[in-house]
Amino acid sequence: MSSIGFLSSNFSRVIVNSPVNLEKKILLWTGLGHFSNHVGNYLTAALLIYLQTDIPLTHTEEGLLGSIPMLLLVLLSTGVGRIGDKYPYSKKHLIWTGTIGLGVFSIIMSFAATFIDLALATVILGISLSTYHPVAFAFINNMKNQDRNMGINSVFGNSGSAVTPLIAMFFAVLWNWRIAFLLFAVFQIVTGLLIWTFFPNTSELHENVMNTKNNEAKKEGVIKKNISILMLLVVLISAARAPVFRCISYFTTVVFSDAFAFTRVEASVLTAVVLGIGALGTYIMGQLNNRRISKGVSRNIRINFRVNSMFLSNGVATMLLVILVLIPHNLSLIVLGLYLILTFFFFLGAAILPTIMSEISPKDMGAAFGILFSGATLTGAIAPTVFGYLADTYNFGTSFLFLGIVAFLCLIFILLFKITYKRSVIV
Repeated sequence: MSSIGFLSSNFSRVIVNSPVNLEKKILLWTGLGHFSNHVGNYLTAALLIYLQTDIPLTHTEEGLLGSIPMLLLVLLSTGVGRIGDKYPYSKKHLIWTGTIGLGVFSIIMSFAATFIDLALATVILGISLSTYHPVAFAFINNMKNQDRNMGINSVFGNSGSAVTPLIAMFFAVLWNWRIAFLLFAVFQIVTGLLIWTFFPNTSELHENVMNTKNNEAKKEGVIKKNISILMLLVVLISAARAPVFRCISYFTTVVFSDAFAFTRVEASVLTAVVLGIGALGTYIMGQLNNRRISKGVSRNIRINFRVNSMFLSNGVATMLLVILVLIPHNLSLIVLGLYLILTFFFFLGAAILPTIMSEISPKDMGAAFGILFSGATLTGAIAPTVFGYLADTYNFGTSFLFLGIVAFLCLIFILLFKITYKRSVIV
């Protein structure tokens, strides 16, 4: 090998493939995958107010279109996480194939003519969505700057939710909703191909980046008591948060259009603002968490800070959901202000739960995150249908009451987790 080739090879190995640069690469491409995942997940919701001009839908049917893919996630997420744990080299391929699958879903949606066609398309959506979260969260969990990176990754996802209504509205108004689905299909397929091409090899990541978190956990010791109860409570917290998260993300455009008398364009723009505020809240909490939980801080302090943050997030959200039940919907500007505050505080907790899970279950994180995600997805799958049915049968105030009750249950689970953790023995 020539001296130039030798230097070039060593430069690539030491600089380009250094742990720091590999961590940045994995954060970038998993973040883009998360952005794409949320775009696919909320594209139907963003275009419902335009789509229903050609295919009339009840609110219950709209909810079912949001529930079907989530139910498939329940069935598939844990299995996907186990595959990622058992075959580490499959993680990259699970992410990019799922992203391309989102493009296939959008193509099928663009040709739909009936509710049945739409429902069948969401089956492809559910399968495609299930390939991301368990394996991507397992990657990020083992990075050195886990808390910050988990927050940044969540911001990527929430940003996808936020910009989708705005871009979809632009395409739908400029052309029509079918063209909008086709254009998003091109984006998803190109994104999948980019991830396939540029995502670092899993072997490089395993050697240079992975296991940082696990090594630190071994030095600190493990939780020996009540771990099963703690794991169950984390899943219950996630499951109780999911209906609020899902319905805010999924139904906001329809609620603004049908309940608060905003125009379709206004509803799309305001939904983007609301979800953008949510993404900002997630980013802020990720940064605060990373700075507050500095190197050398004990697990007790880390978990207490995260649990207290979750309690604040859900406590404010519960109160505001009750207010939304009571306040007249014709006060649209006041309702919008409450909606913005509700979303900001609720989304503060979006990046925290995975880090709590990683503290109490440092091994087989793909499977653990699959269980966590499946628990949340089950309730998140049912919630849009219940929300829509209550709106059809009664009114949107009743739908918000349903979310308020669920959010209050989440507060109880958070409190039980705090009490149980204090009684656990750390060795």
